[in-house]
Amino acid sequence: MTERTMTKADLVTSILLIVFSAAVFLISASMPTMAEQNRNPLAAPGIVPGFIGVVLFLLGLAMLIRSVRRGAPAFFAQDRGKPSEVDRSSWGRIALTVGLCLLYALLLGRVWFPLLTFLFVFVFVTAFEYDRKAPAAGQWKVPLFAAILAACTAASVYLVFQYLFLVNLP
Repeated sequence: MTERTMTKADLVTSILLIVFSAAVFLISASMPTMAEQNRNPLAAPGIVPGFIGVVLFLLGLAMLIRSVRRGAPAFFAQDRGKPSEVDRSSWGRIALTVGLCLLYALLLGRVWFPLLTFLFVFVFVTAFEYDRKAPAAGQWKVPLFAAILAACTAASVYLVFQYLFLVNLP
């Protein structure tokens, strides 16, 4: 992607993040509190999603400000009606991302969580980092890096949710 296309994508993404994070925060704020049951208020089910919503909102806002400073609104006005090769070539990557996420969601609960997460991260990283045009012998680091990253991700997510948040994962 060119810098211009990335700036435009950042503007759209930031708006979507802001809307999504505001919805997450509002929904988490409407969850029941533990104060009614004389329990620790920090144990309420909406605390973690609310925190994540606030962080996503702040990051989306920072991305919005950065893209506006880089001229994204002017880029949209100048490029109105012009098709872009880069935009069209991105559809395959978007379809792969959506397909992998849907497959992950469908298999969640049917396959042991750490194994499924490992496979998802491994396939995702390998698919997006492996250069099909380059010689295979020179790319041995890509699957190795993907395996290490996938193992660390699967283990850390599982351990954090299982032992820190006390949430049993499927």
